[in-house]
Amino acid sequence: MKGFIAAFVLTVAVSLIGAPIASAYDEAPVSDGGSITGKVMFKGAVPAPKEFDFAKFPNSAFCAKADSDGKGHRVVQQVNVKGGVLADVVVYIEEIEKGKPFKFDGTDVKTDLCRFLVEGGPSKLTGVVVKKAEIRILNTDADPTDPKAATGVLHNPHGYEISGASANTLFNLPLPEKGQVIKKPVVLRKKDSNMKIQCDQHNYMEVYFQPVSNPYYAIVGEDGTFTIDGIPPGTYEVHAFHPVLGVQEAKVTVPAKGKATADFAFAAK
Repeated sequence: MKGFIAAFVLTVAVSLIGAPIASAYDEAPVSDGGSITGKVMFKGAVPAPKEFDFAKFPNSAFCAKADSDGKGHRVVQQVNVKGGVLADVVVYIEEIEKGKPFKFDGTDVKTDLCRFLVEGGPSKLTGVVVKKAEIRILNTDADPTDPKAATGVLHNPHGYEISGASANTLFNLPLPEKGQVIKKPVVLRKKDSNMKIQCDQHNYMEVYFQPVSNPYYAIVGEDGTFTIDGIPPGTYEVHAFHPVLGVQEAKVTVPAKGKATADFAFAAK
């Protein structure tokens, strides 16, 4: 009897391991879908950019070729405002579990003159990731004038899961050669967390990512506007994430084959 029970348990365990994992999002036709458009504004005084002394970090002459104030400092503007509109915001809807096609081939980041740049979108500071999908970081930096960096400027991408005031390491890997790529799965364990990558060699190199679980998101560029289409009719909580200014929400009802509006206004903390 014991042998029978053990065999039964083993059979069930093997069948469960081999069973496909159900996707949290299913593709289905949305014949009566609507859209949400909006604008992200900024109110009040724009925070001053952060300044970093190049001399305190490696490869100072090479890194000073970009975003320099001409006085030996890297200038990092984390709150990008033009004409009262705010860029680098991810607008997304979480609770849609079925809808238009979602083809996500991972997230790509590259180094460029000691900057992390998010590829494939209107923002170089902010992007999106999908849990368990891949994030790829390509090193394009090399300094032929420096024998130690002629084949590549050493970067050290340090990935963090950010939840409130806490930051937990996801990966911490050297990227010494030009053309080298780090590939890692996105593993985020906390419900409302997001992701950040910072270079341990050059601390002014940072990018941020909002996890998404469906195609109903938009990344806001310099004009501050966004559109999300093909949305099944219904009432949704629409979120707007900025890596420095936080998250805002708006409840929006999307009519069948109609248009809805969601505007956001951020201010300095």
